[in-house]
Amino acid sequence: MTVPTPLHIRLLNLLGAIRDLSPFDVLTAEEKQLLGSLIVRWHDHDNIAVSHVMRDLASVSQTTIYRRLISLRDKGFVRLRTDAADKRTKFVEPTPLSDSYAAQITKALGQIF
Repeated sequence: MTVPTPLHIRLLNLLGAIRDLSPFDVLTAEEKQLLGSLIVRWHDHDNIAVSHVMRDLASVSQTTIYRRLISLRDKGFVRLRTDAADKRTKFVEPTPLSDSYAAQITKALGQIF
């Protein structure tokens, strides 16, 4: 009789598998963390302002968060859209690549659970 693999081991294996996925291995750990946070936010809300991301992640400097957002944009994971009514406001939007990243996580979870 085989002993079932503990949940925390399955989670760590899942995280390792996601980390090894291409082209997602181009992300730093901090970018993955931010992208994961954004994926959760996109699930709950349509328009996510850059300023809200900065405010909600108060443990990291606003400059650092903005640099990470720009890096995610440059790597094709997010799009920054300027508000038509207020040019000072930018929204963070998903791209097909970030949707693919979320789908890979879903697929990996399906294999574990």
